[in-house]
Amino acid sequence: MMAAPLSIDEQVAAMKATWPQFAARRIDRRAQSARWIGSVRPQYSSYSLEIRYEVGEFPEVRVLTPELIRLPGNSEGQLPHVYPPAEDPTLCLFDPREREWISAMTIASTTVPWALDWLACYELWLMTGRWTGGGRHAGQDLGEARETTR
Repeated sequence: MMAAPLSIDEQVAAMKATWPQFAARRIDRRAQSARWIGSVRPQYSSYSLEIRYEVGEFPEVRVLTPELIRLPGNSEGQLPHVYPPAEDPTLCLFDPREREWISAMTIASTTVPWALDWLACYELWLMTGRWTGGGRHAGQDLGEARETTR
């Protein structure tokens, strides 16, 4: 039996309790959606993140600042493990095919820690050119997997 999705109020409360630096900028209770903005520092740099979520969908995480650096010609892609469009990528934080995230989970205990991990891997990738975060690479049906599990 599948657990019931958490309401947007439950998600907002969990984020406020766990990540107080993330402010809920827009909460639409009728649409069961919210948008948070906050800063994190996984290792070397600080990042401003935006998290958008609507109950029943996947959370979307964007890096607002600083702009993510691309490495043209990198064997793993100029910016690996993101969803298009290239000018406004969202971070690929989990494998939808494996049901690693469901709406009964809190964004606070999954999405934010996963974003921190992604950013740590990104910083290492910038230094070494190798993605150490695992997951399927571009060309391995990432977008298709995301779309078919919504």
